[in-house]
Amino acid sequence: MEPRILLVEGQRKKNLSCGPWLEERGHKFDRVHTRRNASAWLKSTTADLLIIDARALRFDAHRFCQALRANGENVPLLLILPAGEKHSGDSATVVLQGKITPRRFYNRVRRLLSKPGAKVLRAGEIVLDIEQRVVTRGQQQHRLTPRQTALLAVFMRNPGRVLTRARLMREVWDTDFVDDTRTLEVHVHWLRKAIEKDPSHPVYLVTVRRLGYRFDVPPAEPQ
Repeated sequence: MEPRILLVEGQRKKNLSCGPWLEERGHKFDRVHTRRNASAWLKSTTADLLIIDARALRFDAHRFCQALRANGENVPLLLILPAGEKHSGDSATVVLQGKITPRRFYNRVRRLLSKPGAKVLRAGEIVLDIEQRVVTRGQQQHRLTPRQTALLAVFMRNPGRVLTRARLMREVWDTDFVDDTRTLEVHVHWLRKAIEKDPSHPVYLVTVRRLGYRFDVPPAEPQ
């Protein structure tokens, strides 16, 4: 699955943009110029990497990064700052500053997209190994199909958030067709059998009536 990358930068000449560097490496990405559009994109898409180039933005990149973290957004975040600008370093995953070469830029991108742990997700008792397509809950282990793995990964990356059926179909099946969501419902049923103690009374994968589903992390069960 292609990584989903969002580039947030001011409207500037192409030769001053990081976009061509991503294109040279074969990465597809979306580009926005405003805080509002960036927030809207992140609400509708599970990002693998967020690149914020603050050198020509018309809003405060530091406050935007802090707001994302405060709202529980854990996407890897590469922040590019003008030379000499101070930064706290507490919100961005990586900060680039000063003279930036294509090699220096892409080395950071590559590391953020392949960071250790990105292929293993944990939530409560549930551990998902994305590469091996195996989910573990306590002593129980189940092998998943690629679609089941992708769907569970979307849920685990968005704990506590209501994910609409339309968003899940778009994220996992790459389609905007939502007239028939039986495929989604069947996959949710399979996931519940794999991760729930009682699939008929789920505590992790909860249905939100008329909207979609929410992935909750319940308190640890007493021994």
